[in-house]
Amino acid sequence: MGLRLFFLLCVLAAFFAGWAVGTIPSPKSAFWAGFLAITLILLSGLVAYRKTGGQIRAFLSRPEMTHFLSWATDLLDPLYEGTVRLYREREESSRKLKEASSRFDAVLNHMEEGVVVTDLKGKILLVNRAFFRFFKVEGDVRGESFGLLARKTGINDLIEEVLQHRRSVQKEVVFSEVTPSRTWSLVGTTARGLGETDVFGVFLLFDLTDIRHLERVRKDFVANVSHEIRTPLTSIRGFAEALHDGGIGDPETARAFSGIILAHAERLGNIVSDLLHLSELETGKAVMRYSEVRVSSQIAHIRDVYADQAAKKGIRFTALIPDETITYETDEGKMDLVLGNLVDNALKYTPAGGEVSFSGWKEDDSIVFEVRDTGVGIPRTEADRIFERFYRVDRARSREMGGTGLGLSIVRHILEILQGTVRVTSTPGQGSTFLVRVPSREPVSSGLPI
Repeated sequence: MGLRLFFLLCVLAAFFAGWAVGTIPSPKSAFWAGFLAITLILLSGLVAYRKTGGQIRAFLSRPEMTHFLSWATDLLDPLYEGTVRLYREREESSRKLKEASSRFDAVLNHMEEGVVVTDLKGKILLVNRAFFRFFKVEGDVRGESFGLLARKTGINDLIEEVLQHRRSVQKEVVFSEVTPSRTWSLVGTTARGLGETDVFGVFLLFDLTDIRHLERVRKDFVANVSHEIRTPLTSIRGFAEALHDGGIGDPETARAFSGIILAHAERLGNIVSDLLHLSELETGKAVMRYSEVRVSSQIAHIRDVYADQAAKKGIRFTALIPDETITYETDEGKMDLVLGNLVDNALKYTPAGGEVSFSGWKEDDSIVFEVRDTGVGIPRTEADRIFERFYRVDRARSREMGGTGLGLSIVRHILEILQGTVRVTSTPGQGSTFLVRVPSREPVSSGLPI
């Protein structure tokens, strides 16, 4: 029953009751006519309540659902439309605010840089997730002093300068108290909120440790490659000048000098060749050509190549040949370069009378190669650096043996492309063991120039 019909029935009932009271002379008849009219009004109200009571309660709790409420649109259209419009506008504003807040939190907490927002007294108002990675603190830090949490003179000075002078400042801070040392870049500025007095500090923390390390490696590389090339060139020039100045007239002197020139020219050629290999690997120009390789054949080939070198030094060189059925998919040439470099290093740094063993086997879905020697060994502090370009534990000894300082760097880069790993364990004076692990199947991303 609609509201209009309800009111119409009430009016008719009232009219009928009034007419009955006024026209019927008998008081008893008038009483019953009035009673009947009141009963009709109550019955109409009861029917209307039973049909619309639930809708009334729904309207009071959820105005947005009242487009089903026919009785409200009959009489209360302006109130209904205004209430629903205000409710929907509030809901839309709330939804947009939640979306903006969610996006802000997602961006802030997925930043690699640490973010800190403080008031002008240096009290923390807001931090992101990366902040805790920088300062290694736990719990809620809001309300804490940023300067006290940092506990670093350089950072405290920057915070004070930004908040007091209200200007942007950038400073690089080195934490030498930790091992390895860390280098941070801290940028601070002030921002203004809605009010004139609503000013706060914003600080960004960047970890520059890896960047500074790469810069040092680049500088060391330039210095080392210049030195490595200059040394043989100087010798070649010096002995060539000696021959030009008259030494060529003495056959024995000429033969000795030309032999030295040839040795240094070969060393220079090896350096250039290794640099080209390394450049191809690092710039992604190396092309990997995968094929099925038998592990036993590869180990036998490496053994045959280095057998004479081991015999000349008086080193016992053993190669353990595995079952011929063990095969894996790889770039055979690149893996020969990896294994050859490891065996060559083992023979160079093992004295006469020592032993070098070379073996390989299958382990789960990988092929494992082991090169073990009883040579001079590597100090634990140097083990992580031997794969850097031109890095040598003993520079003088390495040059005497003709090493370029690039072999292990080439090994590491090739294995990264093949999705393999290399690990070294060593004890000074007792020898070293290099363990290479590569997948037995061609990696999914291979087969294209990389």
